[in-house]
Amino acid sequence: MSKTLSLALLTCLLTACAVGPDYQRPALPSAASFPEGKGGRATIASDWWVGLGDARLTELVEQALKNNTDVRIAASRVEEAAAGLADVAGAQLPAITGGGSATRNVVSNDAYTSISSFGRTRNDFTAGLSTTFELDFWGKLRRASEAARAQLLSADEARHQVELGVVSSVVKAYALVRSADVQQASAQELLAVRDEELRIIQQRTQVGAAGANEIAQAEVVRSAAVSALSDARRSRAQAEHLLGFLVGTPDLVLKTQLTAQGTTPPPPATGLPAELLRRRPDVVAAEQALIAANARIGYAKAAYFPTFSLTGAVGAESKEFTSVFGQGNGTSLLGLNMSVPIFDFGRTTAKVDLAIAAQHQAAASYEKAVLNAFREVRDALSDVRETTASAQAAARREQAAREAFRIAQERRKQGQLDPLEFLAARRLLAESQVAVARVRLDRLGAQVDLVKALGGARPDVVPAK
Repeated sequence: MSKTLSLALLTCLLTACAVGPDYQRPALPSAASFPEGKGGRATIASDWWVGLGDARLTELVEQALKNNTDVRIAASRVEEAAAGLADVAGAQLPAITGGGSATRNVVSNDAYTSISSFGRTRNDFTAGLSTTFELDFWGKLRRASEAARAQLLSADEARHQVELGVVSSVVKAYALVRSADVQQASAQELLAVRDEELRIIQQRTQVGAAGANEIAQAEVVRSAAVSALSDARRSRAQAEHLLGFLVGTPDLVLKTQLTAQGTTPPPPATGLPAELLRRRPDVVAAEQALIAANARIGYAKAAYFPTFSLTGAVGAESKEFTSVFGQGNGTSLLGLNMSVPIFDFGRTTAKVDLAIAAQHQAAASYEKAVLNAFREVRDALSDVRETTASAQAAARREQAAREAFRIAQERRKQGQLDPLEFLAARRLLAESQVAVARVRLDRLGAQVDLVKALGGARPDVVPAK
């Protein structure tokens, strides 16, 4: 009889359905292509920052991935979600508890309990194993496991997003430091030119060849050069401090570097807009959060139905400790318990409504993540296109300014050039170098933003569940 009952319970358990809605990806707004262009043809490498050709930058990125507090927090959240999944998965299996007891009971002489031949003092020793296992007829535990698994995947994708953001921030902060190095050197050159111009104008004023107006104008432009130099120094210091924060080294100091920066790699291929749903960590994380919220609806709805639990125990009992496990002293228990909800003043309905509302929020957040992904890619493509054009123009400007300065030097050697005209050519070259440094910084920033917008180096397919 017991075998028949066990077989029937097992059959019902295996064939039972899970209440609540099964997940289906919602219809999302999409586009056939990116109107701003298709980007380049290069694929994004897992260590894409190495392509920038700076060994010091590579060291800083590796240090940030190891020490950054945001990365460590995200990794801890993955561990937390994994532990939660293990806890929920364990609830689907019987938990076996071992136990034992030793009691001594003294019976009253003047009571209804019969003393019989055992006397007033009675000893009892027991030992055994017991379990209570909830039968998942309605899929409550399966829905909980589904939600926990999706939560783990969401946390893992969030970790990838944090790592991508930290790496992008390190690259951009480092690029700002190197750009500030060039801008600071050019600003010092401009200040030297303005000082020389002011000195020449003051000398000319003494002989009546210039007036107070020229001196005032020279003072204005010199003050502007002082401010530009201060801005470059401040920008470099702030970028260096940010790098120290990102890599976990608060006393980080980078040596000034004025050598030419490596060329920016070609922009990566964008692929189709629909591929962002599989490549962007934040989009995948948002969908997994939606899957978890959808599963929690079924978990809440299971409370409408009866709960069945199986109780079992095996052990031994004796009045003598030495004969607890003796022949004929074994005990056993097998029971099926049922709990039926009758009236709870609408609490279960409220929990179901709460789960449905959370699912609606998760769906809206998922759609928002998708729309934001499309926007960021389009913004990055536009920035790459425009900064590329600006970088080409700035390079031509610097080349022309360098040629003009070379000609000015030749004319100065021959005594055919006014000192102020030579300083103007020298100033033009310094200003061109500042412009090139700024545009290169913008160009690299646009490239980094595009890599980040595309989700970095990601596998082609990420399963929904």
